[in-house]
Amino acid sequence: MPDPHAPGHYHRPRLLIADDDPVVRSALSMALESSFDVVAAASDGEGAVAQAAATRPDAALVDVEMSGGGGARAVRGIVEVSPETAIVALSSDESDDVVRHLVLAGAMAYLRKRLPPAELAKALKTAISAHRDSRTAG
Repeated sequence: MPDPHAPGHYHRPRLLIADDDPVVRSALSMALESSFDVVAAASDGEGAVAQAAATRPDAALVDVEMSGGGGARAVRGIVEVSPETAIVALSSDESDDVVRHLVLAGAMAYLRKRLPPAELAKALKTAISAHRDSRTAG
């Protein structure tokens, strides 16, 4: 099987969705399946890290407030096991401290949960592109 991360290889972006609410996970998956291959889902931080290690997605959409260490711990773990993955944090909490903590942990972007699906897809694709650019430049 060809490496989906190989230069010049086109593929739909692969996405991991991590949220402790099964309804939200399902809704996000359905809303984004036309733009992404949703390769994994997790209900907690530990599961998100394990799924990222197993699937090496292009992007991970991670809820800030979930069990298993929460979003920041999941972000740090995903950065460690799958450095090619662009991580986007998702929450309804927009406090400066939360956003700063997640960005310092390695998230490329921070989005509100109520963002329309088209805007969410666009933001994920932008994060993937920016993450790839930062990895090739550095």
